[in-house]
Amino acid sequence: MALSVQQDLEPTSAFNDFITQVLQQWSKGELPFKEALARVSASAQEAIAENHFANQGRAEHALGYLQHYRGDLNASTRHYERARRLFQRVGNTRRMATMDMNNGENYRLKGDFARARHLYRAAFDAARELDNVALQAMSAVNEGLALLSIGQMEAARHTLQEAQQIIELWTDNNSNRPRLLCELYHGLTSIYLHEGKLDLAWDAAQKAMDYVREAPEKIQLGLAYRNMGEVLSRMGTGAGTDDDPDAYFRVALEIFREMNMEAEIARTIFAQARSLVERGRKTMAARKLQQVMIMFTELGMVDDAAKAAEAQLAVI
Repeated sequence: MALSVQQDLEPTSAFNDFITQVLQQWSKGELPFKEALARVSASAQEAIAENHFANQGRAEHALGYLQHYRGDLNASTRHYERARRLFQRVGNTRRMATMDMNNGENYRLKGDFARARHLYRAAFDAARELDNVALQAMSAVNEGLALLSIGQMEAARHTLQEAQQIIELWTDNNSNRPRLLCELYHGLTSIYLHEGKLDLAWDAAQKAMDYVREAPEKIQLGLAYRNMGEVLSRMGTGAGTDDDPDAYFRVALEIFREMNMEAEIARTIFAQARSLVERGRKTMAARKLQQVMIMFTELGMVDDAAKAAEAQLAVI
């Protein structure tokens, strides 16, 4: 039976709902990674058998998402590129822009910041043409985080503040809004820590934790705990709190290990190592830096591996 124009442009409702449910169950820790991957892979084969390009694209998108958080950035990139080509075949500009944005994340983690920013900007421009506030906001937040990664603090602040203004226009009840605000405040926390504005960093980290409670995804919860550990490391004993930074890092690691999120595991160990340096525990920090340098290299996270190597040299 011939598919309607709407079905050709978008995944079918039943297919999209199934994929979304699988991803939500995984992100909440209710479904193991291998099972989520198996279910989405089976759905991809069904879409191929039915010759439904939009459904195939949705499945490839989900596979790219899972592999991104698993830490297999090359596999994730391939899935996103396939998804983009499939959405291009049906003329779905919005989903093409989403794939550009998602692959920007992969290239950011690989350390190819020029390509990452190009993809973020392409996604932002497409979203603006489509008057899609949500996609504009997500692209702007991701570009801000990329600028943060290369130390362009003022540009990162400007871009994140621009994203914050866009998010304020986001009036629909989209479940991505709290998650995005959580990521935005992660970025602002890092900027304030860099500037030594510890009170502002603490406030931003608390706001990130508040938004996690609105969007109870384990991914965001792990990021919020890691963020809080970094802030507490800098605030020290005079912070008006006796919270142990290592306790927050441990919770973050438990979450990421439970979900097989290798990239976030590595980034959390790196954050804890830097925290140990701040607290004068250089021997333990050096061991963790050696461990994480190997992890980053194996994951293809070139920029992070270089930063870990530089940090290790500083404590030897």
